[in-house]
Formats: sequence, C-alpha cells, structure tokens
Amino acid sequence: MSQNTDKPKPTKLRIEPRVPEKVIIVNQPMVRDFSTAGGHGPEDVLVEGDEKIVTKKWQGYPPKDLNLVGKPHPALPEVAIPRYTGKALYASRVLLPNMLHVKLLSSPHVRAKIKSIDVSKAEKMPGVAHIMTYKNSPKTYPMPEELFYQGEVVAFVAADTEDQAEDAIAAIEVDYEMLPAAGSLQQAMAPNAPDTSSKETGRKSIAKGVVEWGDVDKAYAQADVVKEFSYYFNGGIIFPFQPLSCAAKWDDDKLTMWVLTQRTYATRTILAKALGITDEFVDQTIKFDQDHSFDKGEMVKAGNKVRLIDKWNGGSFGGADGAMDRINPWIGHLAKVTGRPCRLLLPKDQELSVLRIKPQNLTKFKVGAMKDGRIIAITREFHVNTGSNPENSSGVGGGGRSELYLHTCPNWREIGYLYRTNTSRTGSSRSNAQQEFKWSWEQMMDEMAEALNMDPVQFRLLNTPHPGTKIAIGQGGPTITPMPEMENGLLTYDCYAGPEVLQEGAKNIGWERRNTVAGGIPGRFKRGFGMSMNQHHAGRVGYQEGEGGYEWVTSRDLNAGGQATGSETYNGELVINAQGQVVMHHVQPDSGTNHDTSMAIQVCEILGYTTLDHIRTIWGDTDTTPVSPGWGSGLTTQLQGGAFCNAADKLRKDLLKRASIALKVEEEKLRIRDGVISSTEDPKKRVSFAELAKINKGPIHMGGRACHPSSIGRAMMRGVGACFLEVEVDTWTGDWRVVRAAYTHDAGHVMNPALAHNDQTGSLIQCIGETTDSIPWDREFPGTRHYSVGFLSYRMPTIMDIPDQTNIFINSLEPRWYFGSKGFAETSIGCPPGAVANAIYNACGVRIREHPVTREAIMEGLRELKAKGGLRA
Repeated sequence: MSQNTDKPKPTKLRIEPRVPEKVIIVNQPMVRDFSTAGGHGPEDVLVEGDEKIVTKKWQGYPPKDLNLVGKPHPALPEVAIPRYTGKALYASRVLLPNMLHVKLLSSPHVRAKIKSIDVSKAEKMPGVAHIMTYKNSPKTYPMPEELFYQGEVVAFVAADTEDQAEDAIAAIEVDYEMLPAAGSLQQAMAPNAPDTSSKETGRKSIAKGVVEWGDVDKAYAQADVVKEFSYYFNGGIIFPFQPLSCAAKWDDDKLTMWVLTQRTYATRTILAKALGITDEFVDQTIKFDQDHSFDKGEMVKAGNKVRLIDKWNGGSFGGADGAMDRINPWIGHLAKVTGRPCRLLLPKDQELSVLRIKPQNLTKFKVGAMKDGRIIAITREFHVNTGSNPENSSGVGGGGRSELYLHTCPNWREIGYLYRTNTSRTGSSRSNAQQEFKWSWEQMMDEMAEALNMDPVQFRLLNTPHPGTKIAIGQGGPTITPMPEMENGLLTYDCYAGPEVLQEGAKNIGWERRNTVAGGIPGRFKRGFGMSMNQHHAGRVGYQEGEGGYEWVTSRDLNAGGQATGSETYNGELVINAQGQVVMHHVQPDSGTNHDTSMAIQVCEILGYTTLDHIRTIWGDTDTTPVSPGWGSGLTTQLQGGAFCNAADKLRKDLLKRASIALKVEEEKLRIRDGVISSTEDPKKRVSFAELAKINKGPIHMGGRACHPSSIGRAMMRGVGACFLEVEVDTWTGDWRVVRAAYTHDAGHVMNPALAHNDQTGSLIQCIGETTDSIPWDREFPGTRHYSVGFLSYRMPTIMDIPDQTNIFINSLEPRWYFGSKGFAETSIGCPPGAVANAIYNACGVRIREHPVTREAIMEGLRELKAKGGLRA
C-alpha cells in the first residue's frame, strides 16, 4: 500500500503593519471655511495669482476613498531586506579584485602652508603603490599647498592593505609654516582678527548684510514692553552610521565610482569636471520622446564617461551630502594612475573635518510688544561662524529661516555678520539652518511671553501666520522670491496648520499641568514643560509637467539658487514589464529614509492597486536611472514622488487607451484594479497589464517630471510643526531627562504613518543629542589628529535616552497636490533644542542661554538661584 508523502505547504506568513500606538493622525476636512485663502473651497479648479496659474484640485486625485495612502506599509523589500541581512552594498563595503586601500594624511594645524614634504621613505615601504601630494596631483584638480583648516588633506597613500597605507602615512615627513588663523567665532570677532579672505572666490573674512521692513525705531517708541536678549549656540553635528567612503575603478576610459551622497548627478558633474571628463557630458536635463517615454540613448550618452553608484547610505543626515565631493576626484585619479581599483574609508576622527557641521552663532534680539501680546518690532543681530566655506557672501542669508515670526511682525530688521574661519565647513546637518538658530528664536519667544505674563502657546498663536496671512516680497525676508501665484505683489498663506500643531501638541502633553512659576514645585526632582515651534521649507509643493507653473519655473534663465534651467527638474520613469509589474526608475539613494515606499504608495494608488506587491524599484545608479536633483528636506517623496505621480497619471491614461482598443470598450466604461483593466458593464471583458505589455511587444515605458517651485512653495503652504516636552531635573546633580514628548507635524497628508513615526522618533532623539553636545572646539590637543580627543568624549543619545514620544500628524490636505500631500520630514526638526531649554527653565528656573545644555550649566544656574533666594528646595 503506497503512502502519501506529500506534506502540506507551509502557509506564507504575511506581516501586516499597523499604525503605531504612539501616532495620532488629525484629519482636516477637504472643504472648510476656516482656511480663508481660498484653496479649500468646493471648487474643482484653482486659478491663482497675477499669472492666472490654473491647478486642477488635488491634481485630479482627491484625498478620499483611498486604498494605500495614509495607511501603514513595510519598506519595499528590495531596499529593506539587503539592509537587514547585511548585503546592502554601501561604498564602504565595496571590495574589488586587486583593490588598493587609500589612507589620508591630514593637517594637524588650524592653518599652515607646506614648506616641504618628503615621501621618499614611505614610497619604499612594502605594498605602497602610489603617494599623491600637491606636487603630483591632477592639474585639473590640484591638492592644496596652503592648508586652511585642521584636517585638510596633505597626502594620499594607496597600498595593498590598510595597515601598509597607514604605516606609509606615518613615514611621510612634512615641514609646516604656521599662518595666522581664526579657529572659532570668538577669535574671528576679536579686534585685529587675522585675514581669512579667499583670493580665489573673492570671499571676505567678514560679510555683512542688512534687511528690514517697516519703521522699526518708531515701533519701539510705541511698544508697551521692549526687551533685549542674547543667546549663543556652540555648533553641532550629526554623524552618519556609515563611514565616509568611496571606491573607484576604470574600464578603459570609463570611470565607475561608488559614493556616499544625497545628490548623485550633481556629484557626478563635480567629479567629471574635476577630472576633465567632459566629452558628451549631459548633467542638467534628460530628453523624453513625444509620448514621454524614457530615451535610453540619452541616458547612455549622459553616462558614457562616468558612472556613479549610490544605492544605500548608512544615514547621511545632510552633513554627509557633498562631504566627499572634494575627495572623490582624487580617489578617481589614484585609480587611473595606478591602474587598479581604489577605496578610501575615513576613520571617525578624520570624518569630522570633512562632514558639514552646524555653525557657532551669537544672536542678539531687541523686541517690542504691546500689552495684548502683539509683537510690533524685532531687531535680530546675528554673528555666524561659517567655517572654511568659500561661498555665502550674504550676511543675512546665512542666519537661518526667520519667517515664522517676521511674517506677522509689521516692523523688523535683520543684521547679519558671517565670519570665514579656519574650521570645518558648515551647512546642512540634520536640517538646514534650523536647530542652531531656533535655539535663540524659541527661547526669546518664551522670555517675551513671560515678560508679558502670557502662556507661551497663546503668545505664539498670536504672533505666527494663519491661513490667509498675506506678505509682500520685501516683507518675506531673504528666502522669499517671486512666485506665479503672487497677486498684486502679495503672497498668501493657505494650507498651513500652525494653530493645530500647537493645540494638538498642548493637549497631548498635558500643557495645563505646566508650572505657573518656573521651578515652583518643591523637592529634589523637579518636572517642567517646554515647547517650541518651527517652520521649514519642507512644505514646498512643486509643479508637474503640463501645468502653467511648471513652464513658468523651467523657462526662466536662472532659478532661485542661481543654477541653470532644468537643475531643479525631477525625472522619474515607470515601466510595465512582461510580468505586469510596475518598476520605478529613479536615482535617489536610500539613507534609511524609505522614500521608495512612500513614492510607491502614490504610484500604486493612481494605478488602482490595493497592495504594494506588484511594484519594484531600480535606483541609485546613473547608468540605469534618469537625471534628477538630490534629495533632502522632505523633498524626495514630494518632488521626486511628484515626477512619479506625473508619470503614473499619464501611464494610467495610456493603459486605459490601450485596453479600450484591445477590448473594444470605451475608456469611460473601464476600471483598473490590481493590474487588471475590465469593463464596468461586462467584467468578463478584461485585460491585464502583462497582456498589454505582450501586445506592445515589450515593456511599456512612461516618464514624468516635476520641478522645484523656485525658492519656497506654491501659495505659501509652508510646513509647520511644534515640539512639546516634559523634563525632569535632579537639582542635586544637574542631571536631567526628557520624560515625555509630543512632536507635532503639519504633514499635508501623511503617506505612511508607520515609517513616518520611525523617522520622527529619530529626528527628536538626534536633535536632543545636538542640544547636549556641541562641536568640541576647545578640546583639541595641538598636533594630534583632528578632534581625536574631543570625539572620544562626544556623548551621543542611546536607546536609554528615548522618551515616551507621541507623533501627531496633522493632515492639512494641500489642495494643489496629489492626495493633499506635502513634504514634512524636517517640519519640526528645528524645535527640540529650544524646547529642551524652555522645559528645563520651567522645571527648575534655570535659563540656559549658552549652548550646549549640560549638568554643569544647570548646577551653576541653581547655585545662582539659591544665592538670590529664588530656589525652592
């Protein structure tokens, strides 16, 4: 008797994601009367501004009856699984046959010139293949002879092993001539400070700028209360998990490099120009044929000399974006002259001199307000250490974004001083010009509220924009530029949830329990509440190809950043393959941001899917993906995703047209569902995406485009957020901790609350870390490797520092974009430093105006309070 040996097949376990318990989503109605700017009325089309820009409401895809948008989803498997299994190919993991390992000799001095350099001993050491200095570096991209900051490159050694390269580095003998230097903001501001100007760029040691609106001095005379404040921020940095690294190899005359960046095509342009690889190099736009399908020939032409690969980053956080752009060409050159692949992997102490950091700054306020709480005059004077940056000549442009309060203040003056110093370059580091300047803004707002005997939340509600707030270009400040939606010279705030982020955050944290008198609760352990607010450019909604605004932006000779037309155009390609799958092609690397998932959600929603099972992504390789600007500031899902939404909309129409011909059914009587198009009258008449690809005798391609909306965003739908914290302070030791956090974000329409929650949890923790540790300017030992001592004592938050955090997403539903979405990733990121300082003050009465927040600063403040009899034991 035969025995049945067939075993039942194991059931495939499907993990269903869910909205985390600590997420609150607040949905605003699509049509409402409290948004007074007009975008949320019942109309289907918006006609705005003097240019009469026409926008189809929601781009034709309203935020209702949705299958995927707003629901939790796991990350796309091809992006996430290699990370989890350790198979993701980071630039730091590239290992090629016969590869050389490169090590860097960096300058130990704040500023010096190389008098002589002797590499003769190092050249004779085992395994050494090549040593490069300023004497034999490429003529198209020479290494520096004058070393402008500590950590600047002096020499590269390429050897068979890392140990051999390090031994050779140690054998190089350098004689330095010391030059006058300013290694901090204080030194740069001192009388008779050394000249740090740049002859090459025309950059001066000190750049000053003044911008003002209204009659500030007259307003001070009218104010009931006038106060002056001063705050200092000592710089900060966010480190990526992945070491800064790159790898290069040549195949005949083609260079392939694995890099760490956030702007792959811009990095490729820099690399190619530095090495003189310019033949047939196309770095701005990619052509599409008349039916908007992607032209592979153009892509081959654009990349036939240089190929850049950057699929996975181990976190870059802005600080690593462009950090290696200076070094990549030298590693590419080493690979050329040695005829062997080369890889550079920087140790942490050398990374700090390469990464962009948040700048030191000193900020002084003079504020005038009426008894009812209205601010009528603000003067802000800021002094900023911009490091060794060769750019940024505008005194005010380097002082951060100040629109949150200036856009409602009728009289203001901004006076900015930028100081070029012999320190690391400054720039984006877990946001662009936010935490380091909101540290002062948000403490000033709390101190003014206290002076007026007002609640800080109510004070901000009174002095921040609301839907309907109108501003002129001149009133807007340095980051506002003309837009097609301007009407009679005015811009109007529209989709803006400032009141909601304040009210919902206050409700969740229990703001009513805040101490009415700072430090008023008795006992050793004192608890208190603090908050701060933030407005960021992450609310920028672009224009898709085919809209009047798209033509308005892309037809201008220069965009707001002074770049050539097309440099702000995002391209995406969708392909229906033989299996009927939808494949997204884009260049953006993934840094743990999971933007592929959010973009896939939108594409699948438009194409009628109910799951993400049939979508795939190809990304991060210039040989296989179209040209786009880089990602950052919450723009990837919004603008790179906007290009895909544009493509998906066209692809949907194209598929319906093809199905109509195949089924002999009118397009209006067809529906799309999970990769199948069927007749609404006769469901048996149906055709799948795969069958349409077969009829097409090959994959179906569709390209899409979206552009950056000049400088700020359409009709002022800015991103706005807030951070509410409860802290506990140990008045015996100065130790403190964040007990609870309510982090509120105007998300437009959050795409994926599960991943958004993780993103914002990391945002809060990293920014709390930035609050407690600054750049260790004064911890260096002259002559040692850059910051080596300071970095070993750099205290980073751990899992033990994570508070009980609730993320609150306000779905304000932007009417000009698909599904009401708008970028939000950095909306609240500037808030935590100011919120921490305000909460500590409320808890124990100590106001910390000099960053960073430390137990020593708290104890010093408590001693001063006790001496004055103001500390309640």
